[in-house]
Amino acid sequence: LKPFWLEGRLRVAVAWPGPAQASHMAPAAAQIQPPAKKARTGAGHRVPNPEELEEGTPVVYWGGYRGLIRDAYAPLDEFWVTNAETGDIVRDDSGEIVQFKSSDLQLVAAPPRPPQQDAKNKSGVLLIGREEHMVKILEHFGPPHLEERRSPQQLLALPCNMCEPSQLTSASEGVAEEVLALGRRLRHDIHVGVRTSSLKQVVEPIVPELSILEGYYVLSAVQLPYSLESIESDGVDMWEAHRRKEVCNQIDLCATATCDHTPDEAPHVAARQALGETCGIEISDTLWESEVQLALRRRLSMEDFATQLDDANGMHVVVILLPDDAVATKIQGVLCFSEPAGVDYLSATSAVGKSAQAKSTGSSGLSRDGGDEGRIQGKTVKEWEEEQRTEFANEPKLPPGWIRVKSRKSGDVYYFNKKTQESTFDFPELPLPKGWTKQVSKSSGKVYYFHAQRGTSTFERPKE
Repeated sequence: LKPFWLEGRLRVAVAWPGPAQASHMAPAAAQIQPPAKKARTGAGHRVPNPEELEEGTPVVYWGGYRGLIRDAYAPLDEFWVTNAETGDIVRDDSGEIVQFKSSDLQLVAAPPRPPQQDAKNKSGVLLIGREEHMVKILEHFGPPHLEERRSPQQLLALPCNMCEPSQLTSASEGVAEEVLALGRRLRHDIHVGVRTSSLKQVVEPIVPELSILEGYYVLSAVQLPYSLESIESDGVDMWEAHRRKEVCNQIDLCATATCDHTPDEAPHVAARQALGETCGIEISDTLWESEVQLALRRRLSMEDFATQLDDANGMHVVVILLPDDAVATKIQGVLCFSEPAGVDYLSATSAVGKSAQAKSTGSSGLSRDGGDEGRIQGKTVKEWEEEQRTEFANEPKLPPGWIRVKSRKSGDVYYFNKKTQESTFDFPELPLPKGWTKQVSKSSGKVYYFHAQRGTSTFERPKE
């Protein structure tokens, strides 16, 4: 047993017994004179810095063998490598695991772009919000599917200050053990770990702003490797098979949503569509506007916080910051974030007077004094409260904080939460006991309840 302290955790590395593999056995001379066996920098390859190497990073070792980083101890500049062909950990001729230095390794060059990719662009969305926003999103998305690959497999809410390169590696701890197990079953031929390099490239240009954005979270998508069956399936061309096998072969933390699209499609349009299709999230036209996003940043005294960026791979990323008072509404299975009624983020008085207004109204941007501002379907909250005792007097009692509202356009009645400003056509339920969330099974469609801390689930509504 050889202990290593890494990010405050004790990792125990076990040297498993077994015969050394000749295909990736260390030459005897390499054990006597290791420097003489360092791989020479070839075309497109380069010697990495220790911080660039993490689990799953493809490398070249001993001058030509391809491998993957199995375990990374960057503070000590020590790395374990598995052979890319056999999946076995690299050992020397005595059977001991080889501890490589970063200078012993080379980063594998990026694969060539297939011809059809030359006509496509890549865009994405990085969603940032408060804890209450993230809780709604994670509850809406539900627990990860554990039987087959999905895109994405899981969503993670990472504190913004965790996005610094030195800390982002620890974000891999948020990936569910069951998701890890599924990823390793999909690519049982190689070692599979969690990579954060894709997310690092996206957040790198805005790390200074993220590091001081307290109380906010970045929403990251967890992508699994493709299975061997999907790589070899009919209809997958040579380039796509290469991408699935050699590039998308690890568990990757990525931006919230990404997509490929034709050059004639606007990046922000394609990215917005991908957010809805992959995560089931919609952002209102107002909140999506660049001018509004800039105004939200000015309110935080962060004028230099980019609203869009291009990462190191050329992907165009729209950076959406949800305001504190964003309203979450479910519409036909999609979680929609919009601005509260009566709030104009581009108005100087709205920005300056928001705090005072919230104190006088008891909610974000809703007027309760009967004025014109903040009306819901033409009436104030106070007027709708009166309607509960008249028009809706014979209706079933609602949980505390909820009222019925009738749409002026359709006449349909829906439910409105006075505190959170959430609106829904579904009859609101009493709050669940602490720690419990309501979920819908993706395989059967049945509703069940999940307690993340206890790791338990039940079909019966919990009482405690």
